[in-house]
Amino acid sequence: MSAVARALSRLAEPRALLAPVRTGAGYGVFLAGDRRRRAVARLTREEVRELVAAGALSAARDVGTYVLSAAGDARVRREAVAADDAFLAQHAPIVARTIVKRDGGFARARGVEANAAIKRLAGLRDAAGASWLNGDELAVATRLRADWEAGQAGLLRGSDWSAPPQSGGARGPGNAVENALLRNSDARRRVAEALDALAPMLRRVVERVCLHEDGLEALERAEGWPARSGKLALKLGLAQLAQRAG
Repeated sequence: MSAVARALSRLAEPRALLAPVRTGAGYGVFLAGDRRRRAVARLTREEVRELVAAGALSAARDVGTYVLSAAGDARVRREAVAADDAFLAQHAPIVARTIVKRDGGFARARGVEANAAIKRLAGLRDAAGASWLNGDELAVATRLRADWEAGQAGLLRGSDWSAPPQSGGARGPGNAVENALLRNSDARRRVAEALDALAPMLRRVVERVCLHEDGLEALERAEGWPARSGKLALKLGLAQLAQRAG
């Protein structure tokens, strides 16, 4: 991430302010508008002039200070999506997929191929390079993901429910449909029960990372959390689910 992209991403945080640093060497980003603290990102005067000219920065109340404009916020979000795609592409191909939205509708979105979300979780490492998630945590994430996909799949378009039973049992078309709906309902129930067992914060992390395939950095920005806190919350949530399943 470039210095400009880093500064803009920090300016997207609540009440962040861009102001001249006391040494006179350009500008600094101050969180919560507190200029007594150390700047979390730096920009040169030339970079600030270019960002103002591009409409990414707006003048703040104090003379010579700036905040992120609406255009700048949109730029941060675009770059975040591009960065997340670039990160995911290291672990799996990025493809266009049909997803089920939270309101039950369908939409096309870019995402990783099936099972790649779990592979990405397995690739998380701690400071020593060891796996961040243990076997039980990865197993419960895999089961949760499988139930999620089964619950969203429903009845497959193009299935032939008029086919005759394969044996003498009562397996007519009506029973085939009912059994598929029952499996769909059971999968949804298991997902709901697992998520409901978590505290709201942990639920959001597990749901967004394991099911909706959000990146950890994007989640931290959306929640206003410090760096790497999402990774810790994810482990806590999956550990709780593993203990519950245990």
